[in-house]
Amino acid sequence: MTNDNALAAGFGLQQKIRLTTFLVFDTAWRIGSGKEGETMSDLGVVLDPISQPVLPGSSLKGKLRSTCETLSHALGLRACMLNYEASGVKCTSDVNYYHNVRGTYQEAFQKGLRDRLQWIEENTCDVCKLFGSPMQASRLCISDGMLKEWASVVQVRDGVVIDRDSQTAVNGLKYDYEVIPSGSRFEICIDLENPTDQDMALLGAALFEWHSGSSIGGFTSRGLGRFRLENIQLAGVNMSDSEQRMKFLTATKTEDRLSDLGDWETYFTGHIKRQLSPATEIEEN
Repeated sequence: MTNDNALAAGFGLQQKIRLTTFLVFDTAWRIGSGKEGETMSDLGVVLDPISQPVLPGSSLKGKLRSTCETLSHALGLRACMLNYEASGVKCTSDVNYYHNVRGTYQEAFQKGLRDRLQWIEENTCDVCKLFGSPMQASRLCISDGMLKEWASVVQVRDGVVIDRDSQTAVNGLKYDYEVIPSGSRFEICIDLENPTDQDMALLGAALFEWHSGSSIGGFTSRGLGRFRLENIQLAGVNMSDSEQRMKFLTATKTEDRLSDLGDWETYFTGHIKRQLSPATEIEEN
């Protein structure tokens, strides 16, 4: 087996982490539909075919990425913010940056898989390594929220456009918008495949942030969209463990394929601690 083939052989599933939790809204919230609402309001919310609220996985993943970007600096990790000029972080997710360096990528591509992967490693920020970039797939997958509880009604609120100079309402520019009442409860699932220690530290920090409370959706500056996580459960499989591997490959029920990883706070605190103090961790071991 050639070096490149040996390297490619290691791309299979080595480890998988699955996190399930409930996302609970403490305030009213809205994910806009971009069109008139079912209540004939100017700004509708996303509803499914039976008029129940939808919490899209795309919105959750976007919010999770934003949270990781915000916390990355505190972890000593890099976030390009999709803009090299603003962040100073080299990353192929910035189209202009990739345009300037694609010649060096093509050179690495011609040399072989190992050089290509090294180039991607050096030219991709830590956040994009987790959430995906034009050069590599995302390691993280998040589901749509599965609705468990809600008030079974869509509310309508009034809004006005404010003139920033006069600080008064603009004549004729009144509108209304839909919101979902507080108390909505969704179950969400996050899968992470072959994570690095940096991936686990980023995800862990974001989970602590969400558990204590964050916001999502439209009009958050007006107090909408405040949520928190409840009942976080953590499971996974490490293919280097023969018992876990056999369980994953032969179990017929989804819930039986992964092994319990214990308390999520303890698990992710360890990853965050190692990321913040790698030298200390090496000395202790």
